[in-house]
Amino acid sequence: MALACSSIAAPGPERPALPAEPRQGPLTGLLDDLGRIVGRETVDRGDELLRMFEERGLEPLVQEFPATATEHQPRESGKNLIATVGEGPRDIVVGAHYDVVRLQDGTVVGGAVDNGAASVVLTRVAETLGRHELSHRVRVVLFDLEEAGLLGSQAYVQAEGAARVAAMVNVDVVVGDETLMYGPTSHEGNDTVYRSLRVACAASEIACMGFPRYPPSDDRPFQAAGIPNVSLAMNGATASHQMWLALNAGPESGLREGFMPEVFGIIHSSRDTIEHVSETAMNHLHDLVVALVLELDAALPESNP
Repeated sequence: MALACSSIAAPGPERPALPAEPRQGPLTGLLDDLGRIVGRETVDRGDELLRMFEERGLEPLVQEFPATATEHQPRESGKNLIATVGEGPRDIVVGAHYDVVRLQDGTVVGGAVDNGAASVVLTRVAETLGRHELSHRVRVVLFDLEEAGLLGSQAYVQAEGAARVAAMVNVDVVVGDETLMYGPTSHEGNDTVYRSLRVACAASEIACMGFPRYPPSDDRPFQAAGIPNVSLAMNGATASHQMWLALNAGPESGLREGFMPEVFGIIHSSRDTIEHVSETAMNHLHDLVVALVLELDAALPESNP
């Protein structure tokens, strides 16, 4: 199938695949951690995620930024949560948004798939990366107010500037454990990130599928600033192919008229519950992101070229 051949590419010959992250079996307690934030208001989720960082031996910072209150977003400020690992003249940013959607009736969605699972996983990624010698400073950032228009990531890029950030990895949506979706591969300037991702996929033994067109998330402000980036999500194998076709194949997709990928019926709805997330998916995401950051740390120049 042409899709599989083009999207799961072999790593380039110039770099060997990294060894898998050595640890004793899969991480445990991930769903328990997710249960601590599912269904909470965004501010409460943020407080709980700060505690998770602290429980992992990290000292997170809070970056406040102004926001405009609306009918469905009542707050006048947002808070990005930042955990810093290592030192270096340039940063690799690993991000996920932790805010949730408020429905028409005023209730807050559970936010397990979008995007609690990724937020919880990144607290573990920060802990794992702390055991490695890094050439770059890694900043694990949980962005606020993504659902209100990418406000948290915009504020972060504006505050830090493009010169400081060498690359950005965004994670948004965890709904299956078989395939890592990434994109948008049609964006320019991201070749090093895509190549490093393919190496990390091989090292982690995870099937990865590239999307020329891909839903926007907190990667977009980094792209607009000229910072190399990629956005990731975990999904089932069949669902990933269906989503690729729906977003990229147009009228030639072969999908039935009106078809909507399942994940779009889960996120931003009352169906976004913890039952749609597996600990296996969260473990796969952890391993892949750690491998990607380590590969980027080796592949990117330590100083601004």
